[in-house]
Amino acid sequence: MRLASKTRDGWRYQLNQREGDCLRSLLRQFPINANVQAKISKTDADPKSVEREKLLNESLAEHRKELRKQAMNLLAPVKFKRGEKGYQLTLNLEEREILLQILNDIRIGCWHALGEPEELEPKKPPQTEKELIFYNLMNLAGYFEVAFLHALGRDTQPGHD
Repeated sequence: MRLASKTRDGWRYQLNQREGDCLRSLLRQFPINANVQAKISKTDADPKSVEREKLLNESLAEHRKELRKQAMNLLAPVKFKRGEKGYQLTLNLEEREILLQILNDIRIGCWHALGEPEELEPKKPPQTEKELIFYNLMNLAGYFEVAFLHALGRDTQPGHD
């Protein structure tokens, strides 16, 4: 993946066929783990904390629902065009931030599904097909996060207009 061009209105990224197919698949699967319940505190027994957690989780569910819509918008043919050499992805600033947020949410969702391991690289092979899928999705989302951030870093350096 590389930054193909930058204009006043946004950025155009060039992805090879495999990268484009993988990114499209990630976006279609979002959210990976929509039912993760956030905890405000592990030790707080205050009845008000239960209500706060309920409000937090309702807010997070609504946020994921909105991000799901935005993920589908990123797949629109005007944004994600198939070409001879793969795909072109055109994003404005807001869409680029949304994409990074979605990729991060995928990574965190997979991490939760794996039981929140301290080590991101398992010492032994995943025991189930589901674990293998979550590790692969987590790493794939991380690959794209790094690639977009790397392109962003190059874009903001002197001489990259």
